[in-house]
Amino acid sequence: MTSNASADSAANSNPETSVVALLEALEESARKGEDLSLDGFLHIAGHRFSGPIFLIPGLIALSPLSGIPLVPSFLGLVISLICVQLIFGRRHLWFPAWVQTRALDADRVQRMTRFIKKPARFLDQVTRPRLVWLTQGLALRLAATLCLLTALSMPLLEILPFTSTLAGAVISLFGLSLTTRDGLLMLFALLFVGGLMGLGANLLTG
Repeated sequence: MTSNASADSAANSNPETSVVALLEALEESARKGEDLSLDGFLHIAGHRFSGPIFLIPGLIALSPLSGIPLVPSFLGLVISLICVQLIFGRRHLWFPAWVQTRALDADRVQRMTRFIKKPARFLDQVTRPRLVWLTQGLALRLAATLCLLTALSMPLLEILPFTSTLAGAVISLFGLSLTTRDGLLMLFALLFVGGLMGLGANLLTG
């Protein structure tokens, strides 16, 4: 009984840091027939936007939606714009009008949230706020820099269908750590990206 209670207390059930809570908010909006625009997403994410604004595009790149032509390239562009502004410390993001008016239709949003919700429940069980200082300040700028480099590769990766999912995995890791304020996960994400860069360097020089 004690072990179950402690496991429950370790679960990330706080709506402010819960991935499932974010997905349910997106799903509720889609059920009302509302397409998911960038402005609509920022409204749903609220003040915690720095994490979800990486997490949701990353999860879209991980989902079957990444197989739709030009979706990975569009996601890479949007993520790059976000990263540049976060690196320079902007708290209110700017996007060109043509980006703001693009939207993911409500049916696709519902399919995406259904696809992601089951693994999201598991993520809520294993993540929680810890080592929070690793998700703020300079760490946030470092994450944004690495996400920028990853996002810039997405148009090239689109040449081979679904290879952009690797970029989506990297961006999702950083987005998840920022959303849940889990510094331990941030550390893992940094080591993961460092390993990928080292592997890439060895392949290029070998």
